[in-house]
Amino acid sequence: MFKTNNEKIGKHLGDLIKNSEYKNDRQFCIAYLTLRDGEANPDDIQKMQNRICQIKNGKKGVQIEDLPIFSDLLGVSFEDILSAGTALTPVLNRKTNYSIAFSKDPVEWEAYILRDDKLILNPDEYDKTAIDYALEAGNYPFLKYLTEKGYIWFVGEDKKEYYLGFGAGTSIKRREIGFLDTLDSRMKSQDDLRFKMIALAIRDNDLEMLSVLHAREIPLLYTINPIQHWTLKDKQLPSSSNVEQMIDRIAASENTAISYFFEEFDTEAELNSLRSTFVFPYAGQVLDALISSKSTFESKLFLEKAIEHNKKVQRKLQKLVDKSKASCKELYSVAPNNNYYDEAYFRREAWREYYFYPENGFIAYYMPFYSKNTTGFITNVINVTVSSKDKEVQFLIDELKKTYNTFIKQYEKKEA
Repeated sequence: MFKTNNEKIGKHLGDLIKNSEYKNDRQFCIAYLTLRDGEANPDDIQKMQNRICQIKNGKKGVQIEDLPIFSDLLGVSFEDILSAGTALTPVLNRKTNYSIAFSKDPVEWEAYILRDDKLILNPDEYDKTAIDYALEAGNYPFLKYLTEKGYIWFVGEDKKEYYLGFGAGTSIKRREIGFLDTLDSRMKSQDDLRFKMIALAIRDNDLEMLSVLHAREIPLLYTINPIQHWTLKDKQLPSSSNVEQMIDRIAASENTAISYFFEEFDTEAELNSLRSTFVFPYAGQVLDALISSKSTFESKLFLEKAIEHNKKVQRKLQKLVDKSKASCKELYSVAPNNNYYDEAYFRREAWREYYFYPENGFIAYYMPFYSKNTTGFITNVINVTVSSKDKEVQFLIDELKKTYNTFIKQYEKKEA
């Protein structure tokens, strides 16, 4: 039990408002009316200010209908308000990273973003931010609101930052030095969050968002080029439950979405601005999922696309190798004792800078530097690991494996 009166309640309410994110009565009244009515016009703001002033002076009491809104805005319990701060109980409606992640109300989202204590920029006691919880909860409207308003981005504008988490970040301003407010750095270092967002965009059939998220790409693609690719050796593609969920969502989506992930795309290497063409690095795993789920039509359709991609890469590779061999022959045709240089020598020279990385499916080739119009390329090819009882699907699987194994045999022959 507690005893109090309007004067004590009013004084306590005034202190709560003063120490809150609203700072003054007018801002508090605007937040009150916005939460209650969805808007705050000047006349209502003035009336509300007058009523708050009377409550603070003890001339009026707090109404029952005020309590839920006061409690929500000020982050205190009903008991705290009515006891003038003498009876404290846990606040079940206090906004947290967890609760806001489940909210469907844009007004609540905006209020949480604008809080002075910047809760949205920091992880809670479970080391999770509002973004983490929203991705887990699948609250796509909230996440899309944040991205469309420019509060967060999973892919930045500066390609120089793509090597690490695609330059993800936030525009929500940090507090003064001394506070952590680590959301920006967390987003930059956790590309896994982007995989979650991709899965949600696929679930909601938001193809435009897939493009914004660079959904077919991984940061690794911006760290390699036809000359520098040694980091690919023994390197596995990123793997996590979020990646697996993304792959499963792709395989279960409409053909329009699946097609997006089987289209080739270009990236530009930072070192020398060489443009490289790739296909989705997880395309083979998507095919595995389609085949395993017995999606016969889709399996055949996208197996054919994968076969054509691999054959296209093979033709490109052979064309450059042939040009390299011709350049080598021309160079040594005027060399002394040129009869020492035979076809086997020219073949070895032409294939010298061919590399294949079976751990991730990337291949790289660069013509010898003495060749005319020296050039090269780096790309990736597709393989599958499952089989099918459907004869047509299995025929295409065998055909795809044959194209893939060609790259392996060529590399083994070169290394022998």
